[in-house]
Amino acid sequence: MSKEPAKVILWEENQKDFLKKFYDLQFTPRVGEEVYLKKEKWKVTRVEHDVEISEINVYMELIKKPKQDKSSNS
Repeated sequence: MSKEPAKVILWEENQKDFLKKFYDLQFTPRVGEEVYLKKEKWKVTRVEHDVEISEINVYMELIKKPKQDKSSNS
């Protein structure tokens, strides 16, 4: 019995274009997990499995780096 490899598609939350597509990944990122992709850190916001077509959609949002301002509001 041959099993079709699952396609994992990484999406930026609320965007129409995908960030990256993988076939037969070793693991699927979980909600809340951080992923390093395209030289930036992303946080997984939701994961949707489409069993009928062996597809996993992973939605992520970019983790904003805190800006280091020299002026402080004190």
